[in-house]
Amino acid sequence: MANIHTLVASVNSLYPCNDSIAKFYCYDVVDGLTSRRINGKKKKCGNHGYVGGCGARVSAIDYTWRLCAATELRGVQESFSKNISVQNPVPFIEIPVTCYQVVGVHDKAEKDEIVKSVMHLKNAEIEEGYTKDAVISRQDLLMDVRDKLLFEPEYAGNVKDKLPPKSSLKIPWAWLPGALCLLQEVGEEKLVLEIGRRALQHPESMPFVHDLLLSMALSECAIAKAGFEKNNISQGFEALARAQCLLRSKISLEKMMLLSQIEESLEELAPACTLDLLGMPHTPENAGRRLGAIAALRELLRQGLDVETSCHVEDWPCFLNQALKKLMATEIVELISWDSLALTRKNRKSLESQNQRTVLDFNSFYVVLLAHIALGVSSKQTDLINKAKSICECLIASEGIDLKFEEAFCSFLLGQGDEATALERLRQLELNSSPSSQKSLQLKETREVSSGNKPLVDVHVITSSFYI
Repeated sequence: MANIHTLVASVNSLYPCNDSIAKFYCYDVVDGLTSRRINGKKKKCGNHGYVGGCGARVSAIDYTWRLCAATELRGVQESFSKNISVQNPVPFIEIPVTCYQVVGVHDKAEKDEIVKSVMHLKNAEIEEGYTKDAVISRQDLLMDVRDKLLFEPEYAGNVKDKLPPKSSLKIPWAWLPGALCLLQEVGEEKLVLEIGRRALQHPESMPFVHDLLLSMALSECAIAKAGFEKNNISQGFEALARAQCLLRSKISLEKMMLLSQIEESLEELAPACTLDLLGMPHTPENAGRRLGAIAALRELLRQGLDVETSCHVEDWPCFLNQALKKLMATEIVELISWDSLALTRKNRKSLESQNQRTVLDFNSFYVVLLAHIALGVSSKQTDLINKAKSICECLIASEGIDLKFEEAFCSFLLGQGDEATALERLRQLELNSSPSSQKSLQLKETREVSSGNKPLVDVHVITSSFYI
C-alpha cells in the first residue's frame, strides 16, 4: 500500500489565499488507500490470520463526521432487502449480482474476454488484511463463476435468443467474503456496501465480519477517491469517515495500518473539507453538514489556540478569513468566546497572546467585531454591543490601531455618547486616512448631519455585510 500522505502539502498550500478551494485535486491520498503496495512491494496475507499494522488513533476533528457515518451505516435500504435472501438452515445466501459483475466484464463479453479477466483476477494479489479463509473463498468463487459463464447458459444468457443472464447468484455463506472482495476489486463499490450492510444483520455473517467490513471500508475509500477526482472534497472526506467508522467497529481491524492512515488523512483534510462544507448553499439538506463543519472549525480553533496542541492548519490567517467569510453573523458570534480572547490578547508578553496572534490576525478579529455590532443592532441585544466595545478596546490596546470611531459608535449605541462625538471621530478618521483606518472605512457609510434628528450611520450598511 502506498503512502497516503502524498497529498498533505498540496492541501495546506492551496486552500488559504483564494476562493478556489473546490478547484484543486486532492485524491492522491486515496490512491494510496486503494493501491496494494507498501514501499514498492506487494503484501501477501502470509501465514497469519490477519495482516495488520500500527494501532489506530481517535481523532477529535472528525468526531462529528464519524457520528454521521455511524448513523448512516445503521440504515439499510428497504428496497434492497427484497433482493437478498437467506434460507435457513441451509448455509447459502443469494446476492443480487450477475456472474459477469463478479469478474468485472459486461454482460455481452465473449468467452475469451471472460477467461482473460478471470486469469487476471486469479493471479492478482489482494489487499492486505483479509483472512486466509477469505483468500481461499475468493479463488473458489472465481473458478465457480468462470465455469458458470462458460458452460451454463442460465448464468451466461444468450444474446441471440434475447435471454438475459441470471440476475442473482446463490453462494455458500463462506464464499461471501470472497464475493465482496472480488466485487470491490472490479469497482462495484455500491453493491459491496449494500450486500455487506444487509448481510451483517444476519447471525450467519458472524464468522466473516472482519472480511465483510474490510471490503466495505475499501469500497468507501474508492468512493472517496472518486469524490476527490470530481473536486468534491466533502464527499470524499465523508466517505473516508465512513471507512474509519467501519474499521473501528471491529477490534481486529483497528490494528491495521489502513485505519491509522485514514485517521491521519482525515485530520489533515479537515481544514479543506470545513471550508468546502461551509461554502455549500444554505438549504435544509445541507443543515447537518454545516453544523458539522462549524463544530470542526470550533475544534480547529481550539487546537490552534492551545499552546500544547498541534494542528494541521499551516496558514491560519488565510484559512480563518476564508472561513469567517462563509459564516453568518450569528455563527461567528457563537463560535467561541471572542471577548475572552480579546482580553488575553491585551497582554502582549504572555505566551497565550503570542500564540493567539499566529491564529487570529487583526482582520479576523475586526470581522468578529463587526459581527457583534451587526447582530447586536439587528436583534437589539445590548450585551453584544458591550462585547463589541470590549473587543474594540482590547484591539486598540494590543494592536495600536485607531478604532476610535468603532469605539465611539458602540458607546453611541449603548447611550453612553452622543452623535456629534462619534461623527467627529469619523471625520478625523477620514482626514488622517491612514492605511489602518481604511480598514474601518471600507465597512461604513456616513451621512452629513444637518439636523439633530438624522441618523449618524445607516445601520443597514453594517448589518448587510453579514447574514444575520
